[in-house]
Amino acid sequence: MRAVVFAITLLFILPGCMDSQNSIFNGKDLNNLETYKFTLSDQNQSSVSLEDHDGKVVVLAFIYTRCDDVCLIISSNLKYVKSQLTSEELEQISFISVTIDWKHDSPEVLKNWSIDMGFDWPHLTDWNSGEIKATYTAYDIVPYDEEEYQVLHLQPVYILDSNLKGQVMWSEFDWPVDLFIEDLRTVLALQ
Repeated sequence: MRAVVFAITLLFILPGCMDSQNSIFNGKDLNNLETYKFTLSDQNQSSVSLEDHDGKVVVLAFIYTRCDDVCLIISSNLKYVKSQLTSEELEQISFISVTIDWKHDSPEVLKNWSIDMGFDWPHLTDWNSGEIKATYTAYDIVPYDEEEYQVLHLQPVYILDSNLKGQVMWSEFDWPVDLFIEDLRTVLALQ
């Protein structure tokens, strides 16, 4: 009898304990993380600052054009995410990719790649500047290095709110797109 009472008590207590640790997000909750406001060059050789997107929810990804695995999955997922959003949602969201291979991914390379792949959002780079290195450090990115290539190079995808604060991070390379969209819509709803 005591075991039954104990089990019933646990059923009432545990959900309350678990709820206090649960996040409203499916990805990693960043709890309004301050973000680094970089300024880099896009595929059209125009200067693009993260602050240019203040007032919009930002999906920020880190990829590179010579990647034939993880980055293609991430970029294809983002393309699919865009296709699933309403026109009203798209007006409130910016997609941005930053290369992790600044030695190779010039604006021209990024432009040709994004056209070939059908990716219609800004792809940013910079040439060995302190700005791109600071961006990598701030977002915990390991830049691509041919000499020390890592087979598994998971690059995070961030969802920033309209004040450019970090809300959610997805670090798996093949994240469930439906749950990512749910997180994106949750961030939109919080604005």
